[in-house]
Amino acid sequence: MLHLSSRPDPATPMPYFPVFLDLRGRTVLLAGGGEAAASKARLLARAGADILLLAAEVEEEMQDMLESGAIRRRETAFRPELLDGAVIAIDGSGDPDLTDRIRSAAFTRNVPVNVVDVPEQCDFTVPAILDRSPVMVAVSTGGGAPALARNIRQRLEAAIPAGYAGLARAAQRARATVRAALSTTRDRQRFWDRVLSGPLAERLMAMKEETAVAAIGAELSRFITQGCDEGGSVTLVGAGPGDPGLLTLHAARAIGGADIILHDALVPDSILALARRETRLVSVGKRAGCRSVPQEFTNRLMAACARKGLRVVRLKGGDPFIFGRAGEEAAFLRAQGISVTVIPGITAAMGAAAQLGLPLTHRGVARSMRVVTAHCRTATETEGIDWDRLADPGTTLALYMGRDRLGDIAARLIQAGLPPDTPAALVANACRPDMAVRFATIAGLPHAPALPDPGAPSLILVGDAVALAPGWAAAALQQVDAA
Repeated sequence: MLHLSSRPDPATPMPYFPVFLDLRGRTVLLAGGGEAAASKARLLARAGADILLLAAEVEEEMQDMLESGAIRRRETAFRPELLDGAVIAIDGSGDPDLTDRIRSAAFTRNVPVNVVDVPEQCDFTVPAILDRSPVMVAVSTGGGAPALARNIRQRLEAAIPAGYAGLARAAQRARATVRAALSTTRDRQRFWDRVLSGPLAERLMAMKEETAVAAIGAELSRFITQGCDEGGSVTLVGAGPGDPGLLTLHAARAIGGADIILHDALVPDSILALARRETRLVSVGKRAGCRSVPQEFTNRLMAACARKGLRVVRLKGGDPFIFGRAGEEAAFLRAQGISVTVIPGITAAMGAAAQLGLPLTHRGVARSMRVVTAHCRTATETEGIDWDRLADPGTTLALYMGRDRLGDIAARLIQAGLPPDTPAALVANACRPDMAVRFATIAGLPHAPALPDPGAPSLILVGDAVALAPGWAAAALQQVDAA
């Protein structure tokens, strides 16, 4: 039995006291115009800080923030008076002389200073942040929902093994060696992704600290000789029907390790939020009735990014190989000599059936299931659908992309011999908080009350197994009363 304890280890004093600062409208001095300072500027701007930028020169990202108004004040030369009224100061300049001057002036004014990537010179640290606003980790709800904060903490305690403490200590001891051996941020990031996740991390957590440090050093040597110059890759990832809890662990890791994510329009922000802050997010979605990104453009973009050595994730709703065009994309990329991996996802039919309590197959009721698209590449292909083979009440039929031709689908199935009283369901936004369902016979489904959101992604389920859903009986009774 797993034993969890919230009591701190008295032999290990808490190195920092966690606090949450309200920076809205308050001055923060930020030194540096490069990547390190820009990363902190994004966080400060999100927190509503009034950023006073100290930088003689700025790189492109910082210039963009100045032009957009996210940073409204800039100084090019340091004067101690710049710290007057500042709540905190963050030095991302990488200039030791400037750092000394800032820290000296800040000390006399009681302004805490953070020197990026130099913890021994910091009065405070900026933690890694899991942003699920208003919930932040280290956990706080701003005092608005303490019970929720406790619940999240308990979930994290159960999800993060105690061995992570030893792994973190070993990684901290190896950090300087890794930084000296790997010159670029991306190489260091890839190395730590390899070490701190997956089977290697599990082995390290089981080791004593000294042994784990040595094992990280051995892995670093292998990385330098074998994997430091690894090429780019593309991973086709199934995001499922939209609930982050239904992602596979492999999918979550791929999203968290991506350099660029090309995502469908239906992938929600709650899943995209699993990506790192620096990951580039590109929407290449296709929605019915809307202007779509051409498939050829998506293919070329994936290939171009992979050739640059980037880890590309093509994030698709549902499962990549079920009406997700993953087969076409994989074939194109492999023809270009680009490595492709596919991570499956829960498709809408499976997710909807589980949420409705509807078994897609059931002994004595449904011998099989069929997954069919009601909208093909051309009108000729759509007209060529073999409705005679689909009109079987003993087979659960899952029809994708058929919402706008529901009446025609019902008529074709009945004409092909499906009994008009065959149970059916129209499901919108499967597995999402706003999921809506309409139960009816196949004959009555086109006349059921309209869905709240007529443009929501929808699925049609047909077959005797639909009547096994707990909601079917009440819906059928309402139809009898209405008649």
